[in-house]
Amino acid sequence: MMSSGGRKILQILLLVLLAAYSVVAVRYCSDREAAVRCSGVEIEVADSAVQRFVTPEIVLRWLADSGVRTVGVPLREVDVYAVERLVEQQDYVLQADAYTAIDGLLHITLTQRRPVVRVVSEAGHNFYLDSTLVLLPPQADCLASVPVVSGRLPLSFPTDFFGRLDEKKFPRERELLHNLLNFVHQVDTDRFLDALTAQIYYEAGEITLLPRVGGQIVRFGAIVDSAAVGRRLRKLSRFYRASFAEGWWRTATEVDLRFRGQVVCKGMPADLSTPAGQQRAADEEAKQ
Repeated sequence: MMSSGGRKILQILLLVLLAAYSVVAVRYCSDREAAVRCSGVEIEVADSAVQRFVTPEIVLRWLADSGVRTVGVPLREVDVYAVERLVEQQDYVLQADAYTAIDGLLHITLTQRRPVVRVVSEAGHNFYLDSTLVLLPPQADCLASVPVVSGRLPLSFPTDFFGRLDEKKFPRERELLHNLLNFVHQVDTDRFLDALTAQIYYEAGEITLLPRVGGQIVRFGAIVDSAAVGRRLRKLSRFYRASFAEGWWRTATEVDLRFRGQVVCKGMPADLSTPAGQQRAADEEAKQ
């Protein structure tokens, strides 16, 4: 049976051997890394199944155009931080990570920005907007299935500007875009309204909706107050759900939500244009 002193000596010897092995292994890896050259670039776009604004081919083109040295360069000389900065500077990239491995490859993993709404102004602005108020350029070979807001939007920045708007230089534009994002988000949370809404038009501080059914327009009003927007959207949803079977939307020309507690319709069918018919629709709405 080994004495306590012998066990201590054995433990010390094992620690010395482990330390020596670690030094040799680190030196071996370091020497191997110095000898190995970058043989290629492996790129992973984490959310490519959802959208394809960025592809591995596009990233390779960014690297080729930038002059950043990668393939053929010793691994330890590949500037992974420069690679990350280059990729993250691109419009549709939210985050990027780059590293080299003993397999001789430069590995790049990135996540794309996700468009939430598309804005098309009559002045010529045309951009996607993500949830952090970053303006993204449209791409001909990739379309995002998001709501489109068009109209006479008071945007004073150049039509070819993309990126993050300066808070001090464009405070009103940022507030408007924030309100549009909030409006689109609230519409999106109501599956009925999301399916009903075909177009969103902005003019003079107010929103007009074009439904997918009938020829009427919906005068929604201002979208500055988020709570008021939520109340009006719920009122609109209840009204359509409660009275849709009446068929009034086939002849109606306008639905106006700008009056507190009321839904005012123009061009209603004869039976719903009478006081009794209007009261029936109002009663159905109030039940919801």
